[in-house]
Amino acid sequence: MTRGAKIIEECLRAAVEGPFFPDWEFPVLFGFDRTEVAAILASWPVWDDFKAQSAAVNNSLNNLLGYPHKKWAQWPQSISGSPEEVDAVFTRWRKAHPREGWAHS
Repeated sequence: MTRGAKIIEECLRAAVEGPFFPDWEFPVLFGFDRTEVAAILASWPVWDDFKAQSAAVNNSLNNLLGYPHKKWAQWPQSISGSPEEVDAVFTRWRKAHPREGWAHS
């Protein structure tokens, strides 16, 4: 698994299992409930449903970087890359996966 794919997996896991997003707001932020993103995480990096997986990856990275979760001290417990490294992975991700053809919440 590449470093970028590992960071994406960690971000999906942090979104699902970490302290970053309250349950009541999760579906609004992700366009999926927590169990749906957990199922996407369980299949990572296999692409079973490109549209759903692309949206979940995009929303995980975007919300971890931009949502005011105020949990930066807990970041290293869930994600091995710094916010700057995750941002670089997110930039590469968005360049490789333009918005056409997949849902975005």
